[in-house]
Amino acid sequence: MLYDVLVFLSFLQSVIGFTLMSSTTMRFREPVKKRILLGISIMLCGIILLCYQLFTKGLYSVDRFAILVILVIELTWFILCSKDHFFVSLFSFLTFVNIYISTGYLGDLLSINIKGNTAVLMIIIFRSFIYILELPLLFKFVRPRFRRLVDALDREWRVAVIVPLMFLIIQIMVLYYPSPYWRWEKNTWPRIIIVTVYLLFLAVYYLLYIQASAIVEKYSLEKKQLLMMQQEKLWESELARQKATTALLYQQRHDMRHHNALIMELLQQGDIDQLNAYMKNFEEALNHQIGKSFCTNPIANSLFNLYARRAEVQGIKMIFHVSLPEAIGIDSVDLTCIMGNALENAIEGCQRIAEEKEKEIVISSKFIDRRLRIQIENTCLNDIIFEGEIPMTQKRGGGTGVKSILYTAERYDGTAGFAVKDGKFITQIVLNAR
Repeated sequence: MLYDVLVFLSFLQSVIGFTLMSSTTMRFREPVKKRILLGISIMLCGIILLCYQLFTKGLYSVDRFAILVILVIELTWFILCSKDHFFVSLFSFLTFVNIYISTGYLGDLLSINIKGNTAVLMIIIFRSFIYILELPLLFKFVRPRFRRLVDALDREWRVAVIVPLMFLIIQIMVLYYPSPYWRWEKNTWPRIIIVTVYLLFLAVYYLLYIQASAIVEKYSLEKKQLLMMQQEKLWESELARQKATTALLYQQRHDMRHHNALIMELLQQGDIDQLNAYMKNFEEALNHQIGKSFCTNPIANSLFNLYARRAEVQGIKMIFHVSLPEAIGIDSVDLTCIMGNALENAIEGCQRIAEEKEKEIVISSKFIDRRLRIQIENTCLNDIIFEGEIPMTQKRGGGTGVKSILYTAERYDGTAGFAVKDGKFITQIVLNAR
């Protein structure tokens, strides 16, 4: 009876260990809690099935399909919880099947000279020790690198799946055919072969990671070049606006003598009312051409004027709560990129709303403790879909603006966040001055 209980605990350990290992690198599907609870419920059903078969039919009846039940449980766990696309999930599942089998073999190998109940107990202890070593390693070192590859690669995963599949076939052939490993003699050739397979397994995975990382760097460089091109376009737009303002000032300077002559004429005639009306109209025209003063930072002020005029044409109300000094420790191109993309996305979000509905953008920005804080709220539709914490673009070929904001924020050791609340799309950005 004790032997059967220990065997059941070893099955339970396998399910728990496999689940925890796979969870270290998995990106969970929403709603996370419900899916985890459903997955645990299915695990309990499978464990109860193994328990019933073990205590009613005996150990030999369980040996025939125990591993199959465990793999079906874990496959169901992946299907329910994994948010990654099919080939990434398949790659992860096959990889963890390989790790699970190798962990079982190593645990059995360490207790090879022990018999009976003590043998099963030692197997459980050795496997637990291996899992304790593997879990932090997977979560701390493997997960961030794996997630980086997942975010960057796409079709490459279809080929990458072949690697864990081939190793799984090799492991099964070496460990279970023509005779299972627990029937091997102490010094047999298959033991040398399986050690070689594991070393090869690690080497190939390392080479696969190096190759994939090179592809990621290539994609990353292409994205950076694309973002820099967009920054250059924004900067060119700002330069064009400044040139237009400079040309206007030269024109006004040239025309100033005509204004002075008219003012002198009205003064000589004593027509004060006409002079007041003329000066008022002249000031309004001048303010409209030059723009408002939202803050003392010239780059931010120019961008605010630029997008305020665009919003006015689109019938969008803009409210500013900004206080930015002239020097904020942010490169002009980067500030143009951050502000320009955020304001452009806000205007595009408002444009998707029906014309008869109110459209509003509220810009709040402060520079405190050498940190630039920006918050932009705009009215929006409620159909915005998020992939993780990043909003998915609503236009074909878009999405570069959000990526550019994230990339620039990362360069300044800052943060960028996006959210939808009460019909408002909220963009929050924090940059640390250099």
